Amino acid sequence: MNIFPYRLRFTKTGKLRFLSHHDLMRLFERALRRSGLPLRMTEGFNPHPILSFPTALGLGIESDDEVMEFELTAWTAPAKIQTSLGEQLPEGVALVKVEPFARRDRSEIQYVEYEARIPASLDPSAGAKEFLAKPETWIERKSDKGSKKVELRRYVLGLVTEPGRVLLRIRVTDQGTAKPEEILRAIGVEPGPDVRIKKTYTEVGIR
Repeated sequence: MNIFPYRLRFTKTGKLRFLSHHDLMRLFERALRRSGLPLRMTEGFNPHPILSFPTALGLGIESDDEVMEFELTAWTAPAKIQTSLGEQLPEGVALVKVEPFARRDRSEIQYVEYEARIPASLDPSAGAKEFLAKPETWIERKSDKGSKKVELRRYVLGLVTEPGRVLLRIRVTDQGTAKPEEILRAIGVEPGPDVRIKKTYTEVGIR
C-alpha cells in the first residue's frame, strides 16, 4: 500500500479554545471522514483515520499554530486537502498550511512560543528578571494522578515582558515541558479571566 503522510498547521481560537484534546481529535477524525480524501485507516472492527498530534494544547489556550499529521493512500495536492478538509471544520479551527513530508522523518516538537495578554496595571518585569537569574525554579505540579516536582527554568528558552503582555519560548523534550501558566505564576502573574494566553508558533524538527 502506498502511504502519503501530510502535516497540517491550523488555528484553534475563540470558543473552541475550551475544546479538550480528546474532543479535538474526534473533531478532526469526523472532518477527515467527511472530506472524501483517500484516508489511510487503522485495521480491525472499528477502523478510523490514522492521525497524530505531536503536542497537546492546554484547555482554554488559543493557538495560531497547532500541528496535526495524518496519512493518505494516494498523493493529493495540498491545495485540494486544504479545500476539502477546510470545508468540514467549524469556526475557530482553520487550516493555515498543508505540507507533505517523508514518512521516515519522525516529527519532534522542539519548542513552542506563547503570548500572554495581561492587565496594563501589572508589571512582571522584576519577577521575570529574577526568574531568569536563577539556575533553577522548582514547583509542585498537581494532576489527577497525584503531584510531582518540576524544574521550570531548564525549559524556558526566552522570556520577555512588555507593557500589557509577556512573550515566552518554551522547550519541549521527551522528559516533559513547562506550561505557560506555570511560568506566569513564577514571575508574579496569576492566570485568570483577565489573562489571555495564545500559542503563536510551534517549531517542528526531525528526530
